Amino acid sequence: MTPPSRVVEDAAPPRASTADLVERYRAVFDEIGAGAVARERERRLPFAEVELLRASGFTRVTLPHHLGGDGADHAALFELLAELARRDPNLSQLLRSHFSFIDRTLHGADPATARARLARVANGAIHGNATFERGPAGVGSYVTTLSRDERGLRLDGRKFYSTGTLFADVVGVLATPDPSTGLGADPVSVLVATDAAGLTRVDDWDGFGQRMTGSGTTIFDGVRVEIDDVLARPAAPGHAGAFVQLVLLAALTGIGRAVVDDAARYVRERTRSFSHASADLPRHDPLVQEVVGDLSAASFAADAALGRAVAALQRAAEAQHPDSTADLATAQAQLVIIPTVLRAATELFEVGGATALGESLALDRHWRNARALSSHNPARYKARIVGDHVVNGTPIVAWWTSGEA
Repeated sequence: MTPPSRVVEDAAPPRASTADLVERYRAVFDEIGAGAVARERERRLPFAEVELLRASGFTRVTLPHHLGGDGADHAALFELLAELARRDPNLSQLLRSHFSFIDRTLHGADPATARARLARVANGAIHGNATFERGPAGVGSYVTTLSRDERGLRLDGRKFYSTGTLFADVVGVLATPDPSTGLGADPVSVLVATDAAGLTRVDDWDGFGQRMTGSGTTIFDGVRVEIDDVLARPAAPGHAGAFVQLVLLAALTGIGRAVVDDAARYVRERTRSFSHASADLPRHDPLVQEVVGDLSAASFAADAALGRAVAALQRAAEAQHPDSTADLATAQAQLVIIPTVLRAATELFEVGGATALGESLALDRHWRNARALSSHNPARYKARIVGDHVVNGTPIVAWWTSGEA
């Protein structure tokens, strides 16, 4: 088996198992989960919870040991993200670009460049995202520009869907270089400190789900840029597209687990019943037990689909060459996990009466959060792509973007 990254040293200690890492971070995740319902009701942004993850070392979990991390492989990372999402899926999603940046750097850069780029992460920095725009930019193009004036390079533009950037120390910005820069016409990625002069982060994400991910606007007004922080966009590792999709699927899978947790807790504690119920207590009612059994099976299906797709991702990353297997498996997993978790988040309410609607329980958050995660890349497009591949052998699309038609 080839090393999982290009910067792992031969003398690295044995990698901790997935089970060991889940146990290591369990207490941190539980502490985050304890306040999840209150944050949902109040729409309180999880700054303290992000700091807890940073302090625990979780934001460095996929770094190699010699860079201060746990050396977690893909199987461990996505299980950890699912377990974190079981407590609060906002936290899993807002770290999507952070872990993607680490993965792309480990697998797509030469060792010296990787060490330099990951030095900030090793010191605790969290990476955010500023890729997509609302406005006139066409699919795959960007109005945000990098230009040169008498003071050097400057960045100007406005991004939306900046997931995680409210909580980040560094943000990666996709921009179109102006001819004055001499950097060519292809988009570049610019690394910018989020406390830089001219950078403004706006908490204006108004989606009804995943409301605390910081997925709003980031504005760049004459932000000064050093040439060393301008990264040409080399071909991404072959598994990079699958990676970012699987972060969302891990979050959905975690929601599926949380649905089972909340259903079981609600039924155990419930004493009210109905005149036409099959038992005095809901916990002894075979019809209620059947609902919870169905929810457990749905979570099992999501777990299994995620596991198959992550295994394909792991193989693609280890092979370090383009391979559509991971993209196919991820698209297939999406077509299993999305409807399964959405249905479970609705059927959850079959375990009880009107008291299950109480805002103090916030059980509706599971469906709203699952729906928001599911809307990132419409599943109908993925179903068509998979069908075209199965019938006609058409290659699976490895990377998606968006913009005006």
